[in-house]
Amino acid sequence: MLTLKNSKKEHVFSVISVLPALLLFITVVYYPLVKTLFFSFTDWNGYSKSFNIVGMKNFTQIFKDYPVYISFWNTIYIAFVCLVVGTVVQFSLALILDMELKGSKIFKAVFYLPCVISPLIIAITWSQFFQYIGIINTLLNTLHLEMFTRDWLWNKDTVKNIICFINVWQWAGYGSIIYLTGLNSIPAEIYEACQLDGATGLKKLRYIILPLIMPAITINGFIGITGSLRIFDIPFALTQGGPMNASSTITMAIVNNAFDGQRFGYASSIGFLFFMFIAVLTVTQLRLTRRLEVEY
Repeated sequence: MLTLKNSKKEHVFSVISVLPALLLFITVVYYPLVKTLFFSFTDWNGYSKSFNIVGMKNFTQIFKDYPVYISFWNTIYIAFVCLVVGTVVQFSLALILDMELKGSKIFKAVFYLPCVISPLIIAITWSQFFQYIGIINTLLNTLHLEMFTRDWLWNKDTVKNIICFINVWQWAGYGSIIYLTGLNSIPAEIYEACQLDGATGLKKLRYIILPLIMPAITINGFIGITGSLRIFDIPFALTQGGPMNASSTITMAIVNNAFDGQRFGYASSIGFLFFMFIAVLTVTQLRLTRRLEVEY
């Protein structure tokens, strides 16, 4: 009987302990999400107390809005390039750091440092390199390579790749640490058995390393997809979406419609639709990569 009473008390205490955090989570996550869904069916301008219910008008307008269309595909391009190139760079850094070369601890800190710096600071810093009168063009002129100079940030053929480069550079260290953790978790016995079986080089990478670090790939894939799709700071600080919306992203389209256009209802519909898109994409990614995970 005493055991049952103690069990009930522990259960009540557990619920009371979790309740504040749960209420905070609901307040800052689910409540804004529900409000966003509600306002997506209105013509609210974000300031007035009155608004009208417009039904599905905002959602149908999204598919006719050319700037939103361009922003969506810009975002998809940036996310795809950052995910593919970023994965290769992060995994390559992890393999190098896993060799425990002299000074590897210093390199770990140096590679990780950019991800703790504000993206705005990083964008402003890199803009000094990529401006028309910036460091890169100055260096090219000094080397008499004027034919390669260009306005890197205001050329629609290069601006998205510049954003991808900066984003990959910033998060290379963060992802490499996750991959390095996965590499360090592989028991030494597996590597010894691998050598005895004659599996080296690419065979070792394909059949031993990649399957065993699949949990790290799952985590990095999730972070990479969600982070790249929500990118805002870097393109905003570099070009504010220019030239001619060539570097505009969905998050920028949401902000522009909400604050510049005073169309909070329409911006809410874009945000909610894009939230659903990210949710479907990430759930699919998690299911696919988790199926490839193996136990050892």
